[in-house]
Amino acid sequence: MGSNIAVVFDLGNVLLPINLELTYSAFARFTENFSAQEVQYITETEGLWVPYESGLETCSEFRDRLRARFQLECTDSEFDFAFSALLLEFPVGVVSLLQEVKSNFPVYLLSNTSRIHSHLFLQNDSLFSLFDFVHLSYEMGVSKPDKEIYQQVIVSNQLQNKRIVFFDDNKFNVQSALEFGWDAVLIDPINSFSQIRNHLQQYVN
Repeated sequence: MGSNIAVVFDLGNVLLPINLELTYSAFARFTENFSAQEVQYITETEGLWVPYESGLETCSEFRDRLRARFQLECTDSEFDFAFSALLLEFPVGVVSLLQEVKSNFPVYLLSNTSRIHSHLFLQNDSLFSLFDFVHLSYEMGVSKPDKEIYQQVIVSNQLQNKRIVFFDDNKFNVQSALEFGWDAVLIDPINSFSQIRNHLQQYVN
């Protein structure tokens, strides 16, 4: 049965812990006009990262747009450091988890992310070399939960005849993937690895 399955992982809070509040707080330190809570609210309600993570603007355009929106006084390197504050350390056991899954199924990554962030996390070659293919939203020109992104994964990897098991921590991404026909699982970051193992057990021959 496992030969008919392909596994697709989100990255943030599925395989890599993230804390968005660290970035909102870091940005707030570069402005006198917005608190960390206000930075968070505006970022989320206005979808400020979406164009950048969808590959629709350059790093410079993204930095300038957020500088203008929040009246940030910071250099490019200070901006990148603040924007990347949300990225935490890969947990012990993440490589062994992927090796375990890969022993039974092909594995793919599908992450809403940016050039700034990927430049940092892709340095972990021992992890990312395990994926059959790494799909990053800014390179694809579209981001989750747009169903076009799932279609791209299917076509790029010739997975039309596979059942796709997808793990993501965002309820909107999971809902759109379910509607697309994937077996999508909403991940609780605290129990991510056990959720993944438990769910995939049903597909192991």
